[in-house]
Amino acid sequence: MIQLKMHLSLSLVFIIISSSGIYCQESEEKSDLGKEEKILESYFDSLATVRGDKEKERYNQKIIHKFRYLLAQEQTFHYPFDSIQQAGILFSSDNRVKIYNWNLPYDGGYHKYFCFIQYKKGKKDPIKLFELTDQSDKIKNPEDKTLKPDNWYGALYYRIITIEGRDHQRYYTLLGYDPNDFLTNKKVIDVLYFKKGTNPAFGAPIFKNRKVTQRRIIFEYSEFASMTLKYDEGKEMIIYDHLSPSEPKYEGQYEFYGPDFSYDGLKYENGIWNTYFDLDPRLNKIELNN
Repeated sequence: MIQLKMHLSLSLVFIIISSSGIYCQESEEKSDLGKEEKILESYFDSLATVRGDKEKERYNQKIIHKFRYLLAQEQTFHYPFDSIQQAGILFSSDNRVKIYNWNLPYDGGYHKYFCFIQYKKGKKDPIKLFELTDQSDKIKNPEDKTLKPDNWYGALYYRIITIEGRDHQRYYTLLGYDPNDFLTNKKVIDVLYFKKGTNPAFGAPIFKNRKVTQRRIIFEYSEFASMTLKYDEGKEMIIYDHLSPSEPKYEGQYEFYGPDFSYDGLKYENGIWNTYFDLDPRLNKIELNN
């Protein structure tokens, strides 16, 4: 009996010591990430305050290198990075995709966008890290293109909507903002998905505007206007301002475009985001009859 008690006591001590070791290791990892987060925060603060494109690019490179190093580590997938306010960090509702997204504003009024994506196919699968390269100024007819990470149509994503598509393909619909230049702003609806489970792609023919199908939707409007583009969870719709020129003679000149006090929307039905026009978003239930 005495030997049994001693054995139990020794086992209990071993368990306590082992648990303490695990706890200390987890605390140390969180502490290290906290220190790295502070460094990242200081880089972003400098990026926002320094003058001159060369200095901005210098701090931006520091941010890129730090993210490359950190995001390759498994524990960062669930680490919140709460203090990083100058970057958009989005987590998909299925806990498979995490997006880190920010912009570099140049003195000439244009912007370049940067993005890292962490993807975890299943709970036991390792994280895959993808770095995107903004080529939006070189992509012709972007509404009709499927794009890869090295040929990305850059934007600042602020919402991710997880949906199930046809043939068991999971889509991550993205709402984004692009403070384009001194004349116009843009809003973007894009879609991210993973071919064969691992390779990311952007743009799919799932956006239908009457008879026309697009791979992404891009809205352009006046720098002095404000456009609403949001996902309404209650209605399960993407709702947005309808844009029109201030006068008919400015048709196609987007620096004169703005909301005309009507609303359109997209509803996901049978694998397609179908467009509905002249909606009243104040209603709890929208009659979809067009």
